[in-house]
Amino acid sequence: MKKRLLTALAVTLGIYAHAQTEKGKIILGGTVSFTSDKYELEYERKTTSLAIGPSIGFFTSKNLALGLTLSYNYQKNSPYQQINAINGSIYIDEVGGNKSNGFGVIPFLRYYLDLHEKVKLFGQLNAGMLFAKNKQIAAGGSIMDNSKITTYIGSVEPGIAFFPHKKIAIELKVPLFSYYDQKYKYLDPYATSSKYTHFSFGSDLTKPSLGVNFHL
Repeated sequence: MKKRLLTALAVTLGIYAHAQTEKGKIILGGTVSFTSDKYELEYERKTTSLAIGPSIGFFTSKNLALGLTLSYNYQKNSPYQQINAINGSIYIDEVGGNKSNGFGVIPFLRYYLDLHEKVKLFGQLNAGMLFAKNKQIAAGGSIMDNSKITTYIGSVEPGIAFFPHKKIAIELKVPLFSYYDQKYKYLDPYATSSKYTHFSFGSDLTKPSLGVNFHL
């Protein structure tokens, strides 16, 4: 009887430990970040940014989830006055700013590796597109449409998940590989379109991402 009870307890603990990432489960989560920087040197300059990224995933098999992240990004660089001294004379330059609003759709693939009954390692592959509109802010405060930005992204993020409860995961992940391909299409017909490409490889421990996901 005692042996049966211990066996049943072991099975129950095993189910509790691994039920979070079984086939048919759903994972809900996302990220929210806000930053505000103010530079006060011989001039004052302010930058504000907001990013929101809710996500949902579905486990197609044990430890393997397919999902989708929706992204919203806002950034504003306020106009400022810059004081310059040339040949003993003081000049004040009015420097304009800009602001942008962007939306994106980013599918992802995530695989977990069981490390402990409450700890799992995982790797996540992301690939998607972002669309944004950029507006120029004149020194006097007037706003004018400037360009449309299309961005193709791809990234790989390893991480670790801690389960204090079978339905809650506290996660820490870092970027390992990232690729950005941005194309700027200016509304001015005389302006030449531009392109920016970024590629990086190697874990950057100075840019960790901490989040919470719910497993249902």
